[in-house]
Amino acid sequence: MSGIRNVLISFGAFWISLWVAWVLQLPSYDKLISAVVRDETVLSAFVMGVMSSMGRTLAAVLAGILVTVVVSSRTPQFWALIVAVLNVVDAPVQHHWGYPATGWDRLWQRVDLLFPAVACIVAAILTAHLRAKRSRPDGQT
Repeated sequence: MSGIRNVLISFGAFWISLWVAWVLQLPSYDKLISAVVRDETVLSAFVMGVMSSMGRTLAAVLAGILVTVVVSSRTPQFWALIVAVLNVVDAPVQHHWGYPATGWDRLWQRVDLLFPAVACIVAAILTAHLRAKRSRPDGQT
């Protein structure tokens, strides 16, 4: 029964993160994205992908932390993998092109899609590590 509860918590955290991401998609991100110089380098494509997914990334980080804190398991960070997979599979990302996309465009699209999932997993692992470290008695490593 605990496994079903944990799955439902993970799906609920993802659903809440979709609403939080919608709120976090502020117009100020558009100004930051247009500040990225499109010089067709790998670094600029990576930065463009990170900036265009900033709202979804912050929401995914919050969802990963929420799942890690709420789930009852010996390894709660693994339940955040459900949230990360849902962020990739069911991401509200749509790219429409009036012309064929270049390699640069495809790179920033992939970063835009994958960065929130990676940030969710990293946040969950760090949260679980800090909680485990805090729960140990003094003097143990």
